[in-house]
Amino acid sequence: MIFRPTIVVVYKHKYALKKRMKIFTNFRNPDPIIEDVKGKYIPATAEILDIGVGGSFIESYKKKHKIK
Repeated sequence: MIFRPTIVVVYKHKYALKKRMKIFTNFRNPDPIIEDVKGKYIPATAEILDIGVGGSFIESYKKKHKIK
């Protein structure tokens, strides 16, 4: 069995103010998300603000970035 951690990404679109959070559980590491040029996982024009590996980042990023 392969261990797949929870990867939490907080991003915003290029000219937007609203921040969004996306949670991935199907990767072994965050490299495919960071190196995604075509926009398969997050939009291609999005700016990644924070990325964390582990479920504990969900609540801390919600508080930090004021995401509901």
